[in-house]
Amino acid sequence: MADGKRSRNSIRRPNRRAATMWAHTRKFREIDLHGLIVDDAIARVSVAINEAVKRREVRIRINHGKGTGTLRHEVRAMLRAHPSVRGYRPAPPETGGDGVTEVDLRI
Repeated sequence: MADGKRSRNSIRRPNRRAATMWAHTRKFREIDLHGLIVDDAIARVSVAINEAVKRREVRIRINHGKGTGTLRHEVRAMLRAHPSVRGYRPAPPETGGDGVTEVDLRI
């Protein structure tokens, strides 16, 4: 291109198809509760939810581990009553399964 013009193929355009294909791999805030007692874990989750709502995040992930299920049960009970929580579900098996809870937030 001696005259300084760009060829048609050299113009970079956003790849919309690729953006929608990989939207599911978006990273979300993750809270690790391993080794915490229930009261500390509940407090940490509540603070994380409030911060995420302030930052207008739509989802967070809570990594509580599988263990005996006590922490998972208590965290999910707190999520049911929290006003900023739209819903929650276990993570897909390839990203943690029942040891991780994905929380959808009201923003």
